[in-house]
Amino acid sequence: MSQEEIVKRVREAIKDRAIWFALLYRSFLKVLPPEKVERAAREAIYEFGRLKGERDGKKIAPEEWVEKHMSKGSGAVFESKIQKEEDFSEQRMTFCPLVEAWKELGCSMAEIDLFCDVAMEGDRGRADYHGIPYEIRERLGKGDSFCRLLLKRCG
Repeated sequence: MSQEEIVKRVREAIKDRAIWFALLYRSFLKVLPPEKVERAAREAIYEFGRLKGERDGKKIAPEEWVEKHMSKGSGAVFESKIQKEEDFSEQRMTFCPLVEAWKELGCSMAEIDLFCDVAMEGDRGRADYHGIPYEIRERLGKGDSFCRLLLKRCG
């Protein structure tokens, strides 16, 4: 199987999960107040990120984070570029299968912005697990032309 076919299949799998997330979220809104649904979703996805941090096997530094993103193939899936500097590492993504799935589902821009930010709880949980100060400066889901995760070196 070619790299192109692998990327396509991974994107489709991610899109499937984005759709079921959106449908679950909308379904929960029918029976719970919006603030409870959002809080529960954020907590669950943050915990997923924390568990992902544990699965890294050891505490990692910002440069290891972005290197792993690229080496495991996520860089191709999200059309990423990374930058490693002395004080920080940056991951910049220009394509997001989640955002594409939410658009295809017909989600409003407000929903896409919310779902995107909630999905970023996974990165927040992982960064917190590793003790990495971070910023999410831009997000495709809020209408920016790319997502930008800035991971700062401690000390």
